[in-house]
Amino acid sequence: MNNLKEMWRSANHLERLSFPLGLVKSAREILRCQLRGVGSSSDPGLPEESQVVICGGGVMGAAVAYHLAVMGWGSRTIILESGRTGEGTTWHASGLVGAFKPSLAQVKLTQDSIALYKDLEEKGLPTGWKQCGSLSLARTRDRMTVFRRMKAQSVSRDIECHLVTPEEAQELCPLIQVDDLVGGIWIPGDGVADPYQTCLTLIKEAQRQGVQVFENCRITRVDTTDGRVDGVQTSKGTVKCQHFVNCAGFWARNVGKLSHPHVKVPLHPVEHYYLHTKPIPGLESMTPVVRDLDGYVYFRENNGRILAGGFEPLAKPAFEDGRIP
Repeated sequence: MNNLKEMWRSANHLERLSFPLGLVKSAREILRCQLRGVGSSSDPGLPEESQVVICGGGVMGAAVAYHLAVMGWGSRTIILESGRTGEGTTWHASGLVGAFKPSLAQVKLTQDSIALYKDLEEKGLPTGWKQCGSLSLARTRDRMTVFRRMKAQSVSRDIECHLVTPEEAQELCPLIQVDDLVGGIWIPGDGVADPYQTCLTLIKEAQRQGVQVFENCRITRVDTTDGRVDGVQTSKGTVKCQHFVNCAGFWARNVGKLSHPHVKVPLHPVEHYYLHTKPIPGLESMTPVVRDLDGYVYFRENNGRILAGGFEPLAKPAFEDGRIP
């Protein structure tokens, strides 16, 4: 088990090299077998009944299954995934983990997630967790006022943070240019994780406690009686259930339309972009996550490279046809 982290790093590096080489076999698939010990060909037959059905085998579905298993519901829970676990939007996520959120409930959720990542890592179970800290930048006085408000809230939310000058920000991350900055806020407890790696680890642990996972199993209808879900129809058969959890992520709204009457899920997918540089000599592995909130961009270190992306306030809707654009 202690070698899993090293296997992940090797597989992750090889798989990134495979894109320009045009290799068909993904190194992540090799790690999948090492982490889970199973493949789609070894799935048992779909049960006729399960107390809980989770729709979606991404990191959200994996987390729900893991926590249900910890609570003793493992043998009563199944995950139905239309493709392969962790290979939807989870695989594309940038893995930023920041404690400051709009609500106290979200703050607590993030703090509990960080505690879970640390606990799994201590047990030799890989999540990619790295507490590198985060640095958010202010180009305007208004943004700096927001940061001062965050600093004031940090005491009640048990978050360590520090207001910094442009010069102090550059000391924390020498890569940034500070000529147009007013200041920033430094949160040392923030970090990054690997969503795909975390997903497989959580699913593996959930399976160990009785959860069954069915890949390449598409839900075609959610059956209800008197306003309650009582089963799902899938490409592999029908399963009766008492509880249904929609963890479809990108397709959650479409899943809501599979029941009658429809469940209106108030979200729709949008397009965002990120780039991955070539290896940068001398790049520190503990380079903090940097967010330029006024420029709507972020970047982080990732395996000796820079991963940078945007979060446009008015992103282009992605009216999906069943595929990730």
